[in-house]
Amino acid sequence: MAMICPECDWLNSDYETEASTDLHCQRCGHTLYRCARHRASRLQALTYSALLMLAAALSFPFLGFATQGTPHYMTLTDTVTTLVSHHFMALGIMIGVLLLVLPFLYLGLVAYLTFAIQYQRTLPGMRMAARTLASIAPWLMLDVFLVGILVALVKLHSIAKLELGLSFWAYCAATLLIARIWSLMDMPWLWDQLLGPVAAPHNTHAGTARQQSLCSCECCSAIQLMQTTHCQRCGHPVHSRRPHHLSITIALLLAASIMYIPANVFPIMDTTFLGQTQSSTIVGGIIQLWRGGSYPIAIIILVASILVPLAKIFVLAWLCWQHHSQYALTAQQKQRFYQVTEFVGRWSMIDIFVVAVLTALVQQGNIMNVIPGPAILSFAAVVVLTMLAAMAFDPRQLWDALPQQETHP
Repeated sequence: MAMICPECDWLNSDYETEASTDLHCQRCGHTLYRCARHRASRLQALTYSALLMLAAALSFPFLGFATQGTPHYMTLTDTVTTLVSHHFMALGIMIGVLLLVLPFLYLGLVAYLTFAIQYQRTLPGMRMAARTLASIAPWLMLDVFLVGILVALVKLHSIAKLELGLSFWAYCAATLLIARIWSLMDMPWLWDQLLGPVAAPHNTHAGTARQQSLCSCECCSAIQLMQTTHCQRCGHPVHSRRPHHLSITIALLLAASIMYIPANVFPIMDTTFLGQTQSSTIVGGIIQLWRGGSYPIAIIILVASILVPLAKIFVLAWLCWQHHSQYALTAQQKQRFYQVTEFVGRWSMIDIFVVAVLTALVQQGNIMNVIPGPAILSFAAVVVLTMLAAMAFDPRQLWDALPQQETHP
């Protein structure tokens, strides 16, 4: 079996997918194929359990909040409906998609595809389902939402009595189960099981695929001839390099940089307490947490909401610049920068989820009330734009300017 590395374009040959250990690229070390025993049956069991936990998370109170003897409970869906009722329609839809629609869709697709594998059946829409599954995975943010809940509880614990409902624990269980499903799921394995492996062309050798007029489908990893326009196995468009990836990445980074200014200048949240309204920016919220002694939470928000978006913008811009001007770092070191940047980007959503939880939970009129501020949409745009920029960037161009490299032992 041969596989082309999606990170460095190296053609790795003489691989055996039935091996008991993960398979890594001989050039850059990227994981190409994750091995696991009884993967399909384990995925099915985990998926059905996660669906059950998500359904339970929608059926009971999620969090409880009481001040001056007045109790208030929120459900998970209140994080969406309350935002919509305060005329934050776009934000409410985004929260609903990230927290409810995508997790249910992801689990439904996993259940559908593993059923086809377990019972060796060809089901309608399998190709579309598998392609959709791959595109959904980066946007699963249940773990980020739980950290956002932790931050919201820290903000409220000194002024109110808080209660964790049954739905909260069900959502925690669903998060752990989905994390395990994500770690077990391997897209090359999934496509091999659904439609069978695609044989590599004859007379291939270790080296870059581009030098051998080959390329790899970014969706299913099948090896294709470079002149192929669509993958023979999954039907996804095939390119040796993502077309116009540098211009698209730079355009998204410029848009994110512009939105970053109002996201930090304007208030992200307005809090009313005993008839007095106070607005707080992201930095103001960090200072408040620090003064209140919540140092770990303040550091988490500082890193996730201030440093990570800035670092993503600067690192991706620097990597784009490296296409024209080489620096002393090796291609593998640059690739590590890109991988870290791509991984941490979604954690900037913590502040968005904090505001969504506080808005749904703290609704007691002039006694105490929280609504999103004008900066919330700008900050959400920064997070989404930087994630899209990382997805648009093609890491293979980091290796293109180098001479053919020796394979690693």
